[in-house]
Amino acid sequence: MKLLSKRAQLSLEFSILLLAILVMSILSIYYFLNDNFNEKDRMLDKIEVGAKTAVSLVNSGCNGTHTDYPIIYLGMKYDDTKTNISIYVKNRSSVDDYTKKFINYTIYNSQNINSSKYNINVIYSND
Repeated sequence: MKLLSKRAQLSLEFSILLLAILVMSILSIYYFLNDNFNEKDRMLDKIEVGAKTAVSLVNSGCNGTHTDYPIIYLGMKYDDTKTNISIYVKNRSSVDDYTKKFINYTIYNSQNINSSKYNINVIYSND
């Protein structure tokens, strides 16, 4: 019976040690990411997610949006302050005003982006 209790104690100690290592690893990763990525970098990521979401929704015909051909998200470019952002979208046909407004609205509102702080321009190219 003593052998069984020693195994249980050893297993408990090992589990606690493993938990402590896991918690320390998670905290290290959190502080590393938090120190290396500021608010503007995280906001650029949110803007890109919003742009990809908007393009996907338009291609699926969400809320009455329509394009003759699927549009493609090409990427984004921003200035040194990371507040003036250009989103590049490729389309083979013209995009109507309703769809353009829907894309802008979706980029800003799907990710809760402050429109007074970030100026986002969607640039359409049809090659």
